[in-house]
Amino acid sequence: MSVKLSVIMSTYNRENMVLESVNSILTQTYDNFEFIIIDDNSTDNTYNLIKSLNDKRIKLFRSNRNCGCTFNYHTGQNIAKGEFIAHIDDDDISFPKRLETQINYMENNCDIVLAGTFIETFGENMRPSWVFYSDSEKINFSSNFYNPLCHSSIIYRKSFMEKNNINYDINKKCAQDYDFYKQILLKGGKISNLEEILVKYRMHKNRLTDIKQTQDIQIYNAENIKRELQARYLKPNQIEEFNSLIADFPFNNYNVNRVITAMKMLKDAIMSKNEYNSNKIDEVIKDIENLRFKF
Repeated sequence: MSVKLSVIMSTYNRENMVLESVNSILTQTYDNFEFIIIDDNSTDNTYNLIKSLNDKRIKLFRSNRNCGCTFNYHTGQNIAKGEFIAHIDDDDISFPKRLETQINYMENNCDIVLAGTFIETFGENMRPSWVFYSDSEKINFSSNFYNPLCHSSIIYRKSFMEKNNINYDINKKCAQDYDFYKQILLKGGKISNLEEILVKYRMHKNRLTDIKQTQDIQIYNAENIKRELQARYLKPNQIEEFNSLIADFPFNNYNVNRVITAMKMLKDAIMSKNEYNSNKIDEVIKDIENLRFKF
């Protein structure tokens, strides 16, 4: 029987966490999947722990050098045989019905190219979830100023990626997920989130987002991705003005008025092209005004 779903994980030196993440996939209520795990040349016991698992759905690969997760996501998509592809990070946990729920959603919503889910955060350095929206138009609008999805929760259609030559860009390290969504949006694909918490996202001090060196790379790449998305609607001088007004994201009491000015400018540019539902944009702007993005 051919697999309908490929699940991809890149892992590196996660011997204290990886089995919990792997087992959260292996114990799903949906089981017609292959599990592609790429060990990024770990120097601890991560590879051996995964290798010891006796499950024919696991396809374990080991890099002969440390290539980084972006390269592994790119490789994983090329290897994947499923109609759908899902991701799980090596330190996060999927709830038992995650894959079943997402497969059903994708099969019943053929216009959606990629879907994440709402998430629960846990662990050290606790912060609340940044995943607020399920609606595709709200996600499209908010993607102009931040990444509105959790990569560890996504599922997407491989056929759309093949048709549009989309894969993870190895030059967009530390922001490869945001860039991936950007590529889909620029090709007219619709992105959504399920309004159901299906993934536990672990906060800890060794996350790439919290390490200074990778944090700087992430910020640099994310800023360029935002501008590419904004260029759909704004002229170069407007892009600079927009980003100068929203520079202090996440938004707070001191900058919210400037941010509202920027968002209304973006709304006007979008509506002049007769794109989006203006009410959906207004709802996002209202959330900004109420400091929902203060996290």
